[in-house]
Amino acid sequence: MSYLIFALIFYLYGSIPFAYISARLIAKKDLREEGSCNVGVTNAFKTGGTVTGIVTVSCEISKAFFPLIMGKYFFYGSLPATLLFVFCSFLGTLFSVYLKGKGGKGSTVMIWSLLVLSPFSLVIITLLWFVVYRLSKYYSSIKRIWLPCVPVVLYLIEQDVAFILFGLLYSVCWYLKSLKSIDDLAYFNIFQKQ
Repeated sequence: MSYLIFALIFYLYGSIPFAYISARLIAKKDLREEGSCNVGVTNAFKTGGTVTGIVTVSCEISKAFFPLIMGKYFFYGSLPATLLFVFCSFLGTLFSVYLKGKGGKGSTVMIWSLLVLSPFSLVIITLLWFVVYRLSKYYSSIKRIWLPCVPVVLYLIEQDVAFILFGLLYSVCWYLKSLKSIDDLAYFNIFQKQ
């Protein structure tokens, strides 16, 4: 029962739209109506400015660290419990109850949680993502090909079923989210010459 209570707490915490709140309070802008219209870190930086972006990133990082710390403190570092809590926070970021199921893409949550839990996997996944993203400018059909690699990389590095399930659920949810949202990096031409 305590797993379910903590999972719900982390989902609700992950649902807090820090990018939206920061942009409203600092830049007086509604991210749902400006820039890429995504309620995430990239749009917060590009639409709300540097201060809005920094505040957003700081708050989004807490969505990774809060479940990691609580998993260690209350569940004695249980990897399955910790991964469940991080995933719930990630899920809340993607499908926020406060924004009627809309939200960011959860990349900050995943990056910072993997930085702590499996740094070498993070490096490999990031390199794969970057290569695929660069190639997708020529072959748009391969844009999401790196997603099935996430559970494979986690398995090869960590050799743990909990990591495989975590990576698989992350990939499926990120894929489903990306079908309905604008690609911020392409929208703002971040990796392209102006």
